[in-house]
This record gives sequence, C-alpha cells and structure tokens, in this order.
Amino acid sequence: MANLQVVITADRQAVGAFVAAARRVPPTQWALPRAVGKWSPGQVTEHVALAYEQSRRMLLGTFTGPVQPWVLQLLARWIFLRLMFKRGDFGKAAVAPEFIQPGESPAPSADLLARLETAMRDLETDLTAASNDRRTHLDHPVFGRLPLADLLRFLMIHTQHHQPQLSAATT
Repeated sequence: MANLQVVITADRQAVGAFVAAARRVPPTQWALPRAVGKWSPGQVTEHVALAYEQSRRMLLGTFTGPVQPWVLQLLARWIFLRLMFKRGDFGKAAVAPEFIQPGESPAPSADLLARLETAMRDLETDLTAASNDRRTHLDHPVFGRLPLADLLRFLMIHTQHHQPQLSAATT
C-alpha cells in the first residue's frame, strides 16, 4: 500500500493540472460535447468532481448508491484496479457508474472548478483523519474493501485520464 501522504501530494498535483487545463477551455466550448456521444468539458469536470464527492461519502459511510455483488468487486479489484496501478493509466474508456454521471447541462466553469477543488480537499482531510484514527480501508461499491491510499491513487489516475479531454477542447 502506498503512503497516504505521498498519494495526497500526487493527487493534488493531478487535480491542479486538471483545473489548469479546464481554465484554458474557452467559455464557448465549456458546454459543447467534444464529439457525438461524448461529454462536454463541463460534464467531464462535473464527472471528476462527483468521483471525489462520492468517494468521500464512501469513506464517511453515507454513500447510498448501488453496490456490486462481492464477486464482481473482487474481479474489478484484482483485474482492473491491479492492472491500472501497474500501468499507471486508466486504460480504455469504460462506462461510468450512474452515481458519477454528470448532468446534461454543466454549471459554469468557475462553479465546477471550485466544487472539484473543495471535493478534493474535503476527501483529503477526511482520509488523513481516518488514517490518523488507524483506519486503513473503506468499502467501495465497485472494488469492495479498498486501502485508503488506493482509493486516492484510483482517483488520481482517473483525473489524469480525463485531463486530455479538456485539452482537446482548447485546440
């Protein structure tokens, strides 16, 4: 398991790079899908913010979304997550679970970026507090029992995966 504080620092950098890329998206492009069937930069940003918000709910035990059967959690953790951590990237795009699907019309850039930064800081604070209380794992609805640092590693790689989708909107 990775050291939580090291992963927090790396995640802050990933979110910072994502936010910087999002700020470069012209306002006229913010709500326009990148292609047919793809999300707009605003929807991508909302999706990433939702991932942090829902992860915090998982940590706090207030998550109310659907939970995969344990056998699917085991497969997702041992195949998808392990491969993702080994490669350091998200791999091929997958369909996001409903609980982190963005809405049809994204909020303004400043609002969503503030929401993302707040969600990241709140999760980071709560992960640190949980770790200080000697808590080592949480129950994730897709991956099952997950070390705290691995949750944040997943979110970091997920955020890095979506950042190029923002850059595509600036070209």
